[in-house]
Formats: sequence, structure tokens, C-alpha cells
Amino acid sequence: MLAGGQSSRMGQDKALLPWKGATLVQSVAQEVLQAAGSVTLIGTPEVYGNLGFPVIPDLIAGCGPLGGLHAALSATSAEWNLVVACDMPSVTHELLEELLAAAEQSGADALVPETPDGLEPLCAVYHARLLPAVESAIQSKLLTMHDFVSTIRARLWPAPDASVFRNMNTPEQLLEGRPKDTSSHYIEFVDVYKTFDKPVLVDVSFHVDAGETVAIIGRSGVGKSVTLGHIMGFLKPDQGRIYVAYSDITDMTETELRRIRKKVTMVFQSGALFDSLTVGENILFSLETREDYNEQNKEDVVRGLLNLVDMADYENVYPTELSTGHKRAVAIARALAAQPECILYDEPTTMVDPIMSDHLIGLMLRLKNQLRLTAVVVTHDLDLMRRVADTVVVLYEGKAIFFGPVADLEKSPHPHIQEFLAMDRVA
Repeated sequence: MLAGGQSSRMGQDKALLPWKGATLVQSVAQEVLQAAGSVTLIGTPEVYGNLGFPVIPDLIAGCGPLGGLHAALSATSAEWNLVVACDMPSVTHELLEELLAAAEQSGADALVPETPDGLEPLCAVYHARLLPAVESAIQSKLLTMHDFVSTIRARLWPAPDASVFRNMNTPEQLLEGRPKDTSSHYIEFVDVYKTFDKPVLVDVSFHVDAGETVAIIGRSGVGKSVTLGHIMGFLKPDQGRIYVAYSDITDMTETELRRIRKKVTMVFQSGALFDSLTVGENILFSLETREDYNEQNKEDVVRGLLNLVDMADYENVYPTELSTGHKRAVAIARALAAQPECILYDEPTTMVDPIMSDHLIGLMLRLKNQLRLTAVVVTHDLDLMRRVADTVVVLYEGKAIFFGPVADLEKSPHPHIQEFLAMDRVA
């Protein structure tokens, strides 16, 4: 699969745009996987490496899709190779299976769909023997796929419906095709209202994009932890809509929410560890339902996660012997065992000493930069906010009085924000 890159019209990487509860590239990859049995992404490993598929980079930069075809044919061990662009979310595995079967019977070097709108070489089947022809085309500066197809022995495959191969090239096309119960943001609150004895959240709106870290700050009792409870589905809003993992979870049943909680996990203030289990056993507990891991795999994962959070020496220690900060580091490791897309932190640096606080902040930065995890951090620690967050939400009297980049917070004229910042400077 050609994972693509930056799109000037979309304003970001098309492959990672939300689509039906996942991303464009993941959605298309699932169809390819069903049709072909395996999927390899052609793109930047650092960008796409956490999507669950093998990733190989272009061997020759700046050659567009033809460069992607070159990388694919250079790496393949199969004779016939289905090459699909990541921005064709309407293709189905049934159609792709037909393409593959027709290619194997064609006797040609490639099978290319022909629609009423023209040829579609970015959803076609290519034989491995084409590699020298691709290299020759690149050397000759013949870089468009349409021009390349005209130089090879390609068989055309009639496809009466051109809409199946429609590319998502503009924000309008993405909005038009997206299901109504999804959001373009990984997490989104839309006019959320929640009351207990008194209003706690009042028309709160904000969003979190994939790979972004958003901090929610404010004094005690303003609804920060209540917000996390809504994201996890533990609480339901009285009014408004909540989207998590791109899906509307507002009215989801507990069974439906289990699917969301496989993608989003939470690190509680207490750590919520089992005192009767050792540190290693606590992490192993999260892996017990993984049928794709044998016992050795699970032990390797536990050790790897403990190394990641700098707790390798504590594998056989019980939680009661740990400091608060160390418990939180273990809780993070246990959360990561579930391979989440998003992690929620509830006051991660509260009640820990400055050295441990700095250690936890460094760990959160590592997860952000290396694993590209989406994160929401509830905190009153402005040092933590400034170091890890991209965007900040300030809650005051139940309302979100600020939502924007961390760098813009100091410029806010709101008197409560200025008072909050001034108290931090004094402290």
C-alpha cells in the first residue's frame, strides 16, 4: 500500500486522516489484507510504524507513486502484487480479490482498472518482473504512473463504476464521505453539559487530534477528572456529544465501549495496581487475554515495558514497597501492555518528589515522541503542561474558558487565567 505523505489540500498527511473509526490507511489496509493475505505499507517507518503493518521506505526519494511501486517490487517475494493508494476508502476486498484473480489469468505484466473516467494505476496489480522497467522509467524521468503504464504490457480491466476508486483529496470530500456518527478528531467534546448536585461541565467543547497531547488544567473541583470519566465512558453527559477514537460514544452500551477501551487506556492517580501481585505480574495481567502471545512472548513484553519506564530492577517487587511515583511508572507500563492508541493521565505528578516528577515527565515525552501516542493529561502542574502538551484546556466554573496552543495561554486576558499563572510563578 502506498501510504502517501503531506497533502497541501488536506493540510496534513492524508494517510492518517480519520475514517470510520480508524484512519484512511488502516481502513484501506484491512480490505487489502482480506484480499491479499498480507499488507506492507510504503512510507516513512517513523510515521506509520505504529499502525500494525510492516513499513518500508522509498528507496529513491522524490519519485511519487512510481517510487512507491519501485520500493514494493524491490521488497516483494510474490509474483503478483496488488498496489493500492491509501486514499481510496471505497475499495472493497471483494473487488480487490477479483482484480488479483484476473491478473493471474491475464498473461500480462500488469492488470489496470479502466473506468469511464480513465485508467486507475493506483489500484492495480503488477508482476514482480516489472522491476527493471520501473527502474528504467525512473532513470528516464518518466515519473507519472499513467505514462509508465503506457510503456508496459498491461491488460485493462473494465470497471463500470468509477466512484469505487474515488480519492479523498479535499476536506470537503472527506466530510461528505465520513459516517455521521464520527468525528474528524480523535477525541471531541461538543457542548457537553454534566451536573451532579451542581453543574460540573457547562457547554464544554474541545478536541484532541491523533498524536497530540492535550492538557486539562484548573483548580480542584472544576471537572478535570470528570472529563476523563466521560472520555472512558464511565460517565454519560446530560447534554452534548462525545467522540472517542473518532466514534460517537455518547449512547454506546457497555459492550460497545469495550471496543473503545481497547484503544484508550487510563493511568489513575493511585496507579490501581494489584497489591497481591508483583510489578511484573501486574503488567502480565494485562497480557493474559492475548491469544497471539505465548508465555515467552509475554515475558519479553513485560521486560521490555519495564525497561521502557526504567523499572527493570523492580520486576519482583510488590506495589506496597514502591513510592507513589514508581507506582505510576508501573501503571503506565501496564497501560502500554494493551497497545493503546491513546493514554489518559490523571494528575501524574501529584504527591511525588521533584526528581520523580521530572522522571515521569521525561517518560511521558518519550511515549509521545517515540510511540506517537495520543494523550490527555489532567494536571495542575504547569511545568508538566508546558513540557508535554501541545494544546491546553482551562476549566473554570464548569466552563472551558481557554482552548488553544500552550504558547498562547500566557496571552489570555481572562483574569482567572492570569491569576492562576501568577500563583504558579510565586510558587
